[in-house]
Amino acid sequence: MTEQFIVTVALAGLVTLALKSAFIEGQHYFRLPQWFVDALEFVPPAILCALVVPGIFKGNVGLVTTFGSVPIDPKPIAAMIAAIAFLKTKQTLPTLGAGMASLYLVFWVQF
Repeated sequence: MTEQFIVTVALAGLVTLALKSAFIEGQHYFRLPQWFVDALEFVPPAILCALVVPGIFKGNVGLVTTFGSVPIDPKPIAAMIAAIAFLKTKQTLPTLGAGMASLYLVFWVQF
């Protein structure tokens, strides 16, 4: 790690801290419009979709590049099983467990 890298990471951390704390500390000085507060409810699902969907349907990354190529991509199958687990349980841990177990199971069955 170079000094330039450490300075860059430190500055990025300070900028992130400033942006996040601006909403927390700023609420004493100004009120956000109600429509804006209502719209903030949709930010986490939108970010989650932006991170997860490309990871599911993108090319050969992750398991495929680590362990070798398989005929059927296991990520969409595991995502569907995880979605079904979430719809049944409405809990995070069973969803993660079902998704990861099915990901590895579908991957290893193809060898």
